[in-house]
Amino acid sequence: MDIVKERERLIEQLSKTDDIDIIQKVKDVLNANQENKVVGYNADDSGITESELIERAHLSNQSIKDGKTKSIDQIREEMKKW
Repeated sequence: MDIVKERERLIEQLSKTDDIDIIQKVKDVLNANQENKVVGYNADDSGITESELIERAHLSNQSIKDGKTKSIDQIREEMKKW
């Protein structure tokens, strides 16, 4: 399969369609593919997707808003006990 030819054929077909459902389905597939793309790794070398990373960021922001934070001095004291 020649990827360039397939891509061009798909672009041509999409440019000719007036069916918004088809266009939306293609967008959904492409967006789902992007959201499942590995953008980083956890400490155990397992992949983390963009959507997982964004969810972690939201949870972290909420923890900060809720005051669930520690100062650097508190962390240093905890480290002494390791």
